[in-house]
Formats: sequence, C-alpha cells, structure tokens
Amino acid sequence: MTTYENRIMNRIKNLFIYISLSIFISPTYSYQELDRIIAIVNKEPITYRDLEDGINKAELYFQKNNIKPPEDDIIQKKVLDELIEKKLLENYANEWNIKVSQEDIENVVNNITLSNQISIEEFKESLKNQNTNFDDFVKNLKFEILLKKIKNQEISSKLNISDFEVEKHKKKLAKIKPDVYNLSHILLKFPQDPTAKQKEDKRELGKKLYQMLQIEEFKKIAYEYSDAPDSNQGGAIGELSKNELPEIFITQLDNLKTGDISEPFESGNGIHIIKVNSLKSFDDRDISRKEIQKYFVRQIVIRTSELQSEDDIISKLKRIKKEIQNGGDFEILAKKYSEDFSSTNGGKIGWFSEGMDQKLELELSKIDKNEISEPFQTNNGWHIIQYTDRKIEDMRSENIDNQIKMDLINERTELLFEDWISALKAEAFIEIRNE
Repeated sequence: MTTYENRIMNRIKNLFIYISLSIFISPTYSYQELDRIIAIVNKEPITYRDLEDGINKAELYFQKNNIKPPEDDIIQKKVLDELIEKKLLENYANEWNIKVSQEDIENVVNNITLSNQISIEEFKESLKNQNTNFDDFVKNLKFEILLKKIKNQEISSKLNISDFEVEKHKKKLAKIKPDVYNLSHILLKFPQDPTAKQKEDKRELGKKLYQMLQIEEFKKIAYEYSDAPDSNQGGAIGELSKNELPEIFITQLDNLKTGDISEPFESGNGIHIIKVNSLKSFDDRDISRKEIQKYFVRQIVIRTSELQSEDDIISKLKRIKKEIQNGGDFEILAKKYSEDFSSTNGGKIGWFSEGMDQKLELELSKIDKNEISEPFQTNNGWHIIQYTDRKIEDMRSENIDNQIKMDLINERTELLFEDWISALKAEAFIEIRNE
C-alpha cells in the first residue's frame, strides 16, 4: 500500500471506534430541538442533531479506549470546531469543482483489500463485526480523499524540495536505528504572527502538560489540548517509517524508547510533545535492484471552472496542440496558458517514473517521443503532455529519494494546511448561535 493508504488504514482503526455504532438519541429530545440550527457556515447550517451525533461518537471513542473524557464543554467545542471545518472544506471543494469520483473510492478500497489479502465481502464483514457498515466507511473515506485533493491542489502541488534537502534528511535518518515508529503527538500551535508573549504562553503550557502527562493519559491530554488534526484520535498518528518522520521529530527521537514521552520542543509553528508507542526494525538487504522506465515530461493544464465548459477547454487545448505542431514553442505557450505550478517552468514537471500515476502513465504509452497527447482529464484539470526524453534506471536509490521528497512535501503540507484553514475560516461567514 502507499503511505496514504497506510494512513487510511490507521484511520480506519480509529473510525471503527469513533464512528462505528449507530448513535442512540434520547427520546427526551424533540425533533424540533434536534433540528435547531446552532451554527451557520457560509449559509450552510449545522444542526443540534449534527452536534449530538458528534458528541456521542466522541464519547463512544473515550469509552472504547478506556479514556477518562474531558469536561463536556471541551468535547462540545471540539466537535463543533470539527463540524465547522468540515463544512468549510466541503463548501470550498464545491466552489472550486474539486470532486471525489467513484473510481477514487474503489481504488483505495481495492488496494486495502488486496494488501490485506481479503475479499470485499470479507472487508464488509470485518466492518460489520466492528458494529459499523460499509456505507459509513465510504462516507468518511470520501471526505478523507476530498481533504487530500484540497491539500494537493492548494499546497502540495506548489511545493518544491531540493536535492540538497533530500540529502540533508538522509544524513539525519542514517543516525536513527529503528525503521518504524508508532507515535502519538501533541501540538500547541502558535497563532499567526505570534507575539513574544503568545509564544511564551505556549511554552509554559507545554511545560504544564509535560508534568500532567507523568500522571494522566496521553490520549486524554491530546484530545483536550492539542491543536493537531489528529487530536480527535487522542493524538495518534500511527506508524511512520524513518523517511516519513517530520524533520523536527528526528533529533528528539534519538534517546527515546518505547513508552517514553519527549520534553516539549519548539518548531516554527508551535510546541510539540511526542510519545513513542512502539518501535520496529527491518533489514533492507532484501531490497532487489529494480529497473524502471522514466520520461522527461512537460504539460499544459487548464482547470475546469464555471466560466469554461469542458468542451471549450478541450477545444482550446486542441488549438494549442496544433499551434505547437506548426512550430509554436511549447514552453512559451505553457507559460501563457497553463494553470498549474509547472507553468512558470515552461510546463516542465521533470522526470516521471512508471508507477507514479496510472492515468499519466497510460497517456504516455499512447505517444512517441516529442509527440503531443490528446487532451485528457485528471483531478487537477484537462492536460496535454509531451515527453522529450526517456531512460531506464535502477530505482532503488531513486525510490528512496522520491519517498523522502514526498514525505517532506507531506510534512510541509500539514504545517501549511493549518495556516491555510485558519485563513479560510477568517474569510468565511461563521455564526455560532448560543440559544
């Protein structure tokens, strides 16, 4: 499975507990009370029923994990914040035509069942044994995929990791003996443009929490205080390979063993505390040499929008293709028309390896060197592509570098996403009704 699918599997384990059971609503609540609007997010309502469902799920999570729950007002605020954020993200996706297809869902489910060597029926049965159902699983998976697409479009696709940064990270990884860490995490996030006092307040809170963690459960403290997205799962971020470890975590893990909790440490976005739940080590000597074909690719991308129909976009790309075939400069036209991160680089997206993207690989197989593809669609829009060079390489070291690069991008994406969602909230209309 990919890193993303592994994380989905980790989240499934939590979802079994966190969203699994049908929620019992006390008959003392009237339907009118349940349908009462408690918040408005860009004209979209959040009802008392939504809040009650979320609170019940949270309480079920605490019960199943034998965690003493925080105060009711803390749970309510946490659930309401999560509902508001989810509504904002769904509105944003609708506005920018970011969608999750049935194929997207089927691909993840198929990869999960194949990796675990079970049939789809067995997978559904395993969900049933956890008192949930496949429809609930798909609903939550759909939002996870949507969130990933938003992060990719707005943040990940605009990041660039240099070879120097990859080498620097590899040197740090070489100092770490275990290969896989199972971690939990608390983040006390700095506000945007924090003052010296705001930073000092977070540092003091970190010291206070560290003392509390000597006698209280990490999961409870993480749920109550952490600003990280995984706080609703008690701070559990699951298993991370050495390559996936955030830069800021690496030096902290040198002297930690299973069960240890780090002292608070600081990064650019806040104060962190991590707990090592378990460690694993593997021998990589069995990794065999793998030769793989690579293409040097450039593209022109036009994103779908309400202003242009798909037919108009396809016609425009066909006109651009014809202009290139008649002697037009691909790079100049990419800078002029392309609507993605590669446009500033003349459409160049660099070396593409087999297995990185099935859709792009399929389109590359249809064309010869220097030939321009027909327009085709991906989640990022409509594309035409061309490869100008091709080679075969041993991908063992290349795979390691690519994985590190992707992991660094994912790490920075998560850090930047917190600021991005905060800015989205600041621009949105959000009304909390305290009736």
